[in-house]
Amino acid sequence: MNYSVQLNHRFIGQRRLMSWITILRLMLVLLPIVSSASEETGASRPGQMINIDTHKLHLYCSGEGQPSVIMDTGLGGLSLEWFRTQQLLAQSVKACVYDRAGYGWSEPGPMPRTSSRIADELYLLLTRGRIQGPYVLVGHSFGGYTMQLFASRYPQETAGLVLVDASHPEQVERFLQPPIKLNTAPSGNGKIIRFSQPRLPAGLPVELVPTARKLLLEGKARVALGNEYLNFRESASEVRKAGRLPDVPLVVVTRGTHVWPKTRRGEQMEKLWMDLQTELAGSVQQSAHIVAEKSGHHIHLDQPELVADSIQIVIDATQMV
Repeated sequence: MNYSVQLNHRFIGQRRLMSWITILRLMLVLLPIVSSASEETGASRPGQMINIDTHKLHLYCSGEGQPSVIMDTGLGGLSLEWFRTQQLLAQSVKACVYDRAGYGWSEPGPMPRTSSRIADELYLLLTRGRIQGPYVLVGHSFGGYTMQLFASRYPQETAGLVLVDASHPEQVERFLQPPIKLNTAPSGNGKIIRFSQPRLPAGLPVELVPTARKLLLEGKARVALGNEYLNFRESASEVRKAGRLPDVPLVVVTRGTHVWPKTRRGEQMEKLWMDLQTELAGSVQQSAHIVAEKSGHHIHLDQPELVADSIQIVIDATQMV
């Protein structure tokens, strides 16, 4: 078993395992999509570009069924990261990925790049893209701010939440406190002149690497990453001020592999991260906390089946109400 689960009361869920026959059928479905997605970025992209007035955002949905699943990435991430998870989900529901402004195929958007602006842009994207709600919202890392804020701001459009090693709204302040005393984000009172290039995450399907690398090399991606990082504390503040999450099914999926050094301080950091993840899981009554024991921070790349199963748990819970 490569994961452990902690359930809160009133939560009923069940993991779904795919048979070999289903996997073989899935591979046949994926072949034409992989060929299209792995071409040079100038070629036809998967999905469509949606005009939200200030700029256009890239949206790609596959599958049919309700509720629709919407996935967002971490800082510097691309929609391509969700490729395997999306295709697993598309067997039973509509699964959608998108690129935030400046990333992937999306155009740059207005500044500053805070989660408040991003959540409102996502709402407009889904409305203009005619994606029917309510949605199961899935957010990885910084993308967890997007989905927490979207859920608080648009509860009527939120069927459930899945937070994948997601950011906690108090993590900056908590890491600054003794004994760790680690500054994880700038104060925001400044301007990004130059920022490092977004990194290609390990575990991305090999056939998507050329396209992902080309997209990440574009200047707009570096600008988007820099501005999101500069305003990280403001985004966290926006999530805190939004108040409690709506009482919808929630699954928190947390990495089980250490990413910090195996020193005393590193162990303290890992413990604090797990404490923050546990707090996220306890923010609603209907929740489960799953630890992906063989995953680092990019759980959706290390164990996409586990992430898809976690999303399916939430989908099942929404249909039992």
